[in-house]
Amino acid sequence: MKAKTVLGSAAVGVGLGTLLLPAAALADTTVSPATTPVGGTVVLTTTTCNPKAGDALFRVTGPNRDQNVRSTTAAAGGGLSAELFTAGFTLGTYTVTTTCGDGSSGGSAQFTVTPIGGAPAGAGGSATT
Repeated sequence: MKAKTVLGSAAVGVGLGTLLLPAAALADTTVSPATTPVGGTVVLTTTTCNPKAGDALFRVTGPNRDQNVRSTTAAAGGGLSAELFTAGFTLGTYTVTTTCGDGSSGGSAQFTVTPIGGAPAGAGGSATT
């Protein structure tokens, strides 16, 4: 009977520990910078994915994109990273979701593509002639 009680208590403890972990500890994808002009470069990084488990796959979706960027490059702080050149991107917000080489999720992040030398999309900027 004591074995059942200990086993039950351990299961509850593990369950509570899982619930108390912040989401960032489970999956961490970042995009830098968060805002870039058309033709700029964005660095996609995941610290969750272990390079030893295989490549990370960053899926970029947005106004005119649904593409995958594969990374085999080790990030300075651990994990994997890739560079994304935004030439030909439509202005707007893009979402990056990451899948690690072992099939686990690496999280998600967003970045915004703005006009070259202009106000951010939707900011109500004016043009001069």
